[in-house]
Amino acid sequence: MERMLMSSVVMVVLLATPAPAPASPQAKTWKVTGSEVTFEQSPKDLRALRGGKEVFGLRSREKEFLSNFESDADTDTSNWEGFESYKVLSVVGPWVSYETSISGYTGGAHPYAHENYVTQDVSKDPGAFSLLDAFAEKDVLKALKADAFVRKHIRDDDAFKKARTVQAMLESLDPGEDCVGFSSGLDAVKRSVAFHHLEAHKVAVRIAFGYDNESCRGNKFVVGVLLPLPVALRPAFERAAKREEGFLMKDAKAAQAPSVDFAWEPSDAKKP
Repeated sequence: MERMLMSSVVMVVLLATPAPAPASPQAKTWKVTGSEVTFEQSPKDLRALRGGKEVFGLRSREKEFLSNFESDADTDTSNWEGFESYKVLSVVGPWVSYETSISGYTGGAHPYAHENYVTQDVSKDPGAFSLLDAFAEKDVLKALKADAFVRKHIRDDDAFKKARTVQAMLESLDPGEDCVGFSSGLDAVKRSVAFHHLEAHKVAVRIAFGYDNESCRGNKFVVGVLLPLPVALRPAFERAAKREEGFLMKDAKAAQAPSVDFAWEPSDAKKP
């Protein structure tokens, strides 16, 4: 009887012992092979450094965001509001792809709203990245022409078939009821992209097209294409796929890809 009671006590103690707390997410640092770029990733930020100087960051954008709402003698911001979010989608070599969401009101008849993808080459000046420089344009054109969503919006079938450049192909499309911004879509093909996963020697690329006009503001349309992966780019993409240096979009959650949110409201705004 005494042995039975002792066993019961041991069992109660074991059941009452709390499970160990899950390990908190840790910061991660890696240097991009063959470059001067070092990334520092934490649960709340992603920074890229060159020579110890930040050339890309999420949290550091807050100061500029807030500066847009500073009052002066000529501007009444009492009824303004603004919201911005940045979510990292993929990091391949020195290329950071992220999703932006920007909305608010700064006077006038309507609020504003915009969502987009952006890829930035942090080893170069902002805006220097272009998908059409990194991948053969003929391959991008072929993949877009084969996409069902793109083909659904053909306005001029003959011009679509004859198009030899992405720009010419986009000009043959119609925004349709979806209100897709194909008319300004060349910039989207160049820079509004993220890298999703690898298939053999191809990479799945997501391209985010914006909206055609203000009546459909805030919309974005993501097209997925498979592109042949140039030999020179394979090592960087393979390291990202293994999460040795960066990560691809399909692994963003597992890689604890960071995101940030900024908000500004008048100081006398009602709080929930």
